[in-house]
Amino acid sequence: MRRFLLIYCIFLALLWPTPSLAQSGGATFRVLQDTAKSRFAQGIDFRLIAEASVPIVEASLVRQLVGERVRARARPEFIPGNRIDLTFTWALEPGDLPPGTRISYYWELADQAGNRWQTEPRVVIYEDDRFDWQELIEMPIIVRYYGDRKGTAQEILDAAVAAAQRLQNDVGVELQEPVSIYVYNSKNDMRAALTARSETYDTRTITLGVSMGRNTLLILGSDAGVRGTVAHEMSHIIVGMATDNPYTDLPRWLDEGLAMYAEGELPTDNRRALEQAIRNDALISVRSLSSYVGDPAQVDLFYGEAYSLVDFMLTTYGREKMDKLLDALQDGFSVTEALDKIYGLTIDELDLQWRESLGLGPRVTPAATPESRQQTRETPICTSPAAVLWLVIGGLFLLLGRR
Repeated sequence: MRRFLLIYCIFLALLWPTPSLAQSGGATFRVLQDTAKSRFAQGIDFRLIAEASVPIVEASLVRQLVGERVRARARPEFIPGNRIDLTFTWALEPGDLPPGTRISYYWELADQAGNRWQTEPRVVIYEDDRFDWQELIEMPIIVRYYGDRKGTAQEILDAAVAAAQRLQNDVGVELQEPVSIYVYNSKNDMRAALTARSETYDTRTITLGVSMGRNTLLILGSDAGVRGTVAHEMSHIIVGMATDNPYTDLPRWLDEGLAMYAEGELPTDNRRALEQAIRNDALISVRSLSSYVGDPAQVDLFYGEAYSLVDFMLTTYGREKMDKLLDALQDGFSVTEALDKIYGLTIDELDLQWRESLGLGPRVTPAATPESRQQTRETPICTSPAAVLWLVIGGLFLLLGRR
């Protein structure tokens, strides 16, 4: 707790406006005010008041999210002079940034004599200032809540810690950075922190939990199944950190399978859908599980199968291979390459082994009928532009011959 208070005090010191004096080429430059104010779900207001011995003629604001490489530059309009008052508003919509996001920024200026100046970097925190947040901390997990909800916050913290421990013990993947969990008491309170979709969607759909950015989790604390939601989303964050790379994404069956595994026991609806598909030999193939299913009626089955597949891999091959699989994906290997490298399996061979563990035989692929084979041969001829051209030329010769 003392460490957190120390960090917080450092941030306050960075944000506190203090005059500074710099000198270059005989010219002097002084910052009189350098501030940034966050307005949640609306924007961040930046302001710089400065003076120089030579008129300032250029000015720009450079900002970036702390921990990210991409920088943005804004050039606000102003009247050149020895004293300038610059303002810039970074307009934001709900869901554009997670609450608690830290933004580093500084100003670059140039005077009439060609001298260039850069202010000291500062940090502004984009916080949800509608509520008086309190904290429960079990590092590296911080739960923020408001109102008389300490009991709910403690339950969420316990669920997050348990999920992280389960993934570390059974899968071999560890939480690499601190995670902030914001607990909202109602759907309306949470709405301003989420990206708006459509009025119909927002009215009919309740978001129970969502991971935002790299290490922020928003949770609807009033939901009865909050522990499962926390565990599920914690897995996405932890696994996302462990496999982050700019080249490949996790296949959906692996990402969602690990998240379902982090919850613990498979929920009833998913278990029933899985058992029915096994009885009817109607499992979705592993290859098809690489992306989300388009049929809403198969959503419960999708998550049930993802859990079953990950559980099979952990039970059969152990946590060491799963850990190595995630490492390979982080290194940029595709899932096909990673499976072959770590397990010595293709996706279809994995599918076959998993089916056999459930008491099913090889997947049946419908054989092509003579009619379908004939159609397959004819289609390229009928649709080929070159073939159509020769048919037209041949028809013209026939017509001319008849004449």
